[in-house]
Amino acid sequence: MLNILPLLLIIFPVLSQLILGTFSIYKPVSLKFKIVSWINFILQIVFSFTAFNIADYNLRKQYEPYPVRCGMPLVGIAAACFFLLFILILIIVIQFVVKRWRTKRNMI
Repeated sequence: MLNILPLLLIIFPVLSQLILGTFSIYKPVSLKFKIVSWINFILQIVFSFTAFNIADYNLRKQYEPYPVRCGMPLVGIAAACFFLLFILILIIVIQFVVKRWRTKRNMI
């Protein structure tokens, strides 16, 4: 379970932004878009650090008898965290533009 957990942790905020962000655009009474976006942004940063630490723990346990180990998997996790943070920001911007377009269209 600890092998797949870092990937699940860094994907969770992006998926929740897609689902809850879209829900807050079409049903704005229950969830506010700004709150959903901030929560997912903060969760992405927190889960990135957590995923990196879990991956480091997994690698330490895997290479316990040998003190020298490769750090490339950690670089991959860090790159995936930055990439998914960029994707999350892109999704938030697109959803914000759609929300503004819908409110402007409803005003006319």
